Amino acid sequence: MTRFTDGRPAAGSRPVRPGPMPLTMLSRGRVYGLFRSLGDVQACTARLVSLGLAGQSVQLLMGEDGVAALDCDGHRHGLWARLLRLMQGMTDERAHVERYVEALGWGEILLSVDVAGQPGQVPQVAQAFRDSGAHFVNHYGPWVVESLSA
Repeated sequence: MTRFTDGRPAAGSRPVRPGPMPLTMLSRGRVYGLFRSLGDVQACTARLVSLGLAGQSVQLLMGEDGVAALDCDGHRHGLWARLLRLMQGMTDERAHVERYVEALGWGEILLSVDVAGQPGQVPQVAQAFRDSGAHFVNHYGPWVVESLSA
């Protein structure tokens, strides 16, 4: 099927539903933020592109599909996921995942960007998130979760 770069199907084609998201459990080397509108997400992604991060992995989670991808208790993704969520229960990450799930249920949007290869970009990425209206902005680095909210 032909699709436009913005995701619209060509005239006369059936819309394509995206495939299931990969397991969203390993947050290391990423900045996450919650947004209240797609317009704010678009503003943030434009800022990220202007920072030279166009080739970075960006993940967008919304609604029920986002809740399923986060898999708060790990049951949708098997034994490994349940063990990982159990271990995260001993850290701040468990509360963060629960907050993300709750926010997705309210209609908010979770955006994350991979900064693992460019740790020096974290302050600029965090500022792009905040300037675009994000809240609960966090960087998940090796062995540390850093709150980047204003």
